[in-house]
Amino acid sequence: MKLEPLSDCILVEQYEEKVSSVIYVPGTKKTFSGHVRAIGPGKRMDDGKVSPMDVKVGDHVMFGEYTGQKTTIDDKEYLMMRNNEVIGIIHD
Repeated sequence: MKLEPLSDCILVEQYEEKVSSVIYVPGTKKTFSGHVRAIGPGKRMDDGKVSPMDVKVGDHVMFGEYTGQKTTIDDKEYLMMRNNEVIGIIHD
């Protein structure tokens, strides 16, 4: 299934904390960051123009603990949120 966000919405694949770089423990606490997997075209302003998005597909972003709406696509959990709910872009 492919999901295309509308307006200024973005689809984020959230991460789970790792105990170490070798061991992965499923079901551990989720972090408040993830990678953007899909974005909408941007928010339409009152004058009819579309405001550009602050993020792009592939960006590693930070967001608040209670941000977004959980959704499952092809047995994988994602968060759908608005562009303005992203509080930062992490540059590795």
